[in-house]
Amino acid sequence: MIIKGVVEYDGTDFFGWQVQKDKRTVQGTLIEVLKRILNSDNFKLVGASRTDAGVHAENQVFSLHLKEPVRMSLESLKKALNSLLPNDVYVKSLEEAQEDFHARFKARSKIYKYRILDGAKSPLRTRYVWELPFRLDLEVLRQCSGLLKGERDFSFLKLTTGEKKNQKVRFFSVSWDRVNDETVFVVEGDRFLYKLVRVLVASMVYSCKNFKSTSFFESFLEGKEEKVLVAPAKGLTLVSVNY
Repeated sequence: MIIKGVVEYDGTDFFGWQVQKDKRTVQGTLIEVLKRILNSDNFKLVGASRTDAGVHAENQVFSLHLKEPVRMSLESLKKALNSLLPNDVYVKSLEEAQEDFHARFKARSKIYKYRILDGAKSPLRTRYVWELPFRLDLEVLRQCSGLLKGERDFSFLKLTTGEKKNQKVRFFSVSWDRVNDETVFVVEGDRFLYKLVRVLVASMVYSCKNFKSTSFFESFLEGKEEKVLVAPAKGLTLVSVNY
């Protein structure tokens, strides 16, 4: 039996999605609670996106692979999970999936958003936005993001030694917009490399502030810049996963 679940979480106090020894992770938290409910560890839990430490999710998708059907309704399982999970994790839905469903490998695209509070501060939002002491030029940011359309090869980035050989990403949509007093970047792609969205955001912001043009970002995309900038994790949220 395979169950498709959707979970929301505040990533501030987690060391990311993926299980890590002696560290608090979203996947690890879900697994421990499931063990208690099912009275078994004979299952596998797979997330669609291995979000990094501090990154949030509105609709992270997971697949729960069970050797045997659960002995309760999925609504009862959902209620049991949420009664035991900590306040920064909430299972939004559970449904039975087809036998070939896999949260990670079946995903066609993922949408992320990055929130920036530029020229202001907010104690109530500081866990979820990158606070900058200056205002950003929205038009320059839009020009930068326009360079990302289509497929891009990021093999020039050396952010981790464990990165896969295929470092190409196909971007389906990219946008910068003003949402009330925030500047928000939204991107949809077929896959994302380790820290990639945060690197793109930081590089566009740097190009905007220091060059007032796309010049640095263009040079970065061509692999000509040694400087690799990474925006804070707290501003990034996984919005949805599409199948």
